Amino acid sequence: MQVIDFRARPNIAQYAAYLRPRLKDIAKQTGEFGRYEAPDETVEGFVSQLVNAGVEIAVVAARSRLAQDGSWELTNDLVAECVSPHRDHLVPFGGIDLTDMTFAVAESQRCVELLGFRGLCIDPFQVGVTADHERLTPIYEMCEKQGVAVAVTMGGMPGINQPLKCGDPIALDEIAQSHPELTLIGSHSGWPFTNTMIAVSWRRPNVFFENSFYHFAPGAEPLVRAANEMIGKKMLYASAYPFRPIVETLENFKSLGMTTEVMADVLYNNAHAVLSRIGALQSETG
Repeated sequence: MQVIDFRARPNIAQYAAYLRPRLKDIAKQTGEFGRYEAPDETVEGFVSQLVNAGVEIAVVAARSRLAQDGSWELTNDLVAECVSPHRDHLVPFGGIDLTDMTFAVAESQRCVELLGFRGLCIDPFQVGVTADHERLTPIYEMCEKQGVAVAVTMGGMPGINQPLKCGDPIALDEIAQSHPELTLIGSHSGWPFTNTMIAVSWRRPNVFFENSFYHFAPGAEPLVRAANEMIGKKMLYASAYPFRPIVETLENFKSLGMTTEVMADVLYNNAHAVLSRIGALQSETG
């Protein structure tokens, strides 16, 4: 069965410097859930892992941010450089820091027009706003016009000292209504607002979501029934590597109880359709 992993990142030094502190925060607050630390690796090693696990494509998101001292190394340019030799297997999404919206809009345009990214990732919770806040409208408008997807980090986000409401996927409903041609992707299945994420994706044709490893979280059980009965075309598989091991997470996901047809959609067909819609597949864009 073909697989596209919609949220996986190579555990090279720059990603590890960003993600390992987050892992430690999660482990402190959540016990065994999410307690995994990937080994250091090269991009080539990451691609080999994917291939050996049967993952055809992974979406790799940057986590760019403003750093006046120049110390931040996980930039959109780095991701573009890492992905470039492996475009048959890796699809880059830009990371946009929302601290300064003048910067955010300019960086969004640069990612699309200069780096050629067909998807952007934003983290509204990092700046204490919900995803439907008016300050984000210029990014949504630009991406809708350019046919570029926006992936919005959602969910509980332990270790992030911001109001929980900033991770509520109900905000995607209003964005989807205001920007009907914009491809929106919620992350983490919106957990703990799982039912809300299901409802928004069910009622809005342009809203999809990926589960990361939150399909294993308590309270996420409705995802399987919803996939089988309602939103099988809207769910995207994601391992969240290096937060979870690639092979084990995929094998566990396959045992969740989705029908064969729905599992094929969630593991591959839905993501392929989304990536095709935004022109992100190398084989289709040349």
